[in-house]
Amino acid sequence: WTNYSMYLTPSFCMCLLELMVIMVTIMTITYEIKENHSRRWLRDNGNSIVLAVTGKLLPQTLIFCIVGWAMQGLMYGFGHFPMNCPHWVMALALFLLVTASQGFGLFVSCMVPNVRMALSVGTLFAMLAFSFTGFSFPVQSMYGFMGVFSWLAPIRYYFLIHVQQCLNGVALYYSRLWFVMLIVLTLAPALMLWRLKRACLRQVYVP
Repeated sequence: WTNYSMYLTPSFCMCLLELMVIMVTIMTITYEIKENHSRRWLRDNGNSIVLAVTGKLLPQTLIFCIVGWAMQGLMYGFGHFPMNCPHWVMALALFLLVTASQGFGLFVSCMVPNVRMALSVGTLFAMLAFSFTGFSFPVQSMYGFMGVFSWLAPIRYYFLIHVQQCLNGVALYYSRLWFVMLIVLTLAPALMLWRLKRACLRQVYVP
């Protein structure tokens, strides 16, 4: 059990962090529409949806990163979990996990700009991530259509980085793809921001 806990606990804690980041991001964005503040929100940012979203999410990025780094310090420092790589590697992975989770929450908000529906979709996906990202059951042994979902969750790539870097201590080169995927998930919502801007200008909330 001790060896298994060293494999599971750090990634499990970060999965909880991902869940919180997704929920807070969705609530932050869609609540502007619910409360009929979205037009003023855009106007205060020069009608730039990119500037509006960045200004709203950047402080949260800092807060969640501080919380995540504190969790890493407790686990790898006080808890003596295996750390076979430089500390900055996992600190960077944590930062990208936070931004990718915010990206996922923002993407859901763009596709479903309704606080109730967006929270339902985001929470459902984030909760299922505990199961289909490989924590409790190997992705390779899942049915094909279920395994696909594992590659949409940011925590999957953090989990792979944790295994390769912290546990196996392989060269950073071999984890480069997982870092790139976290960056892709962070930037992906940029393609759908036009939908969010349109919803903000319409400012119609459907209960």
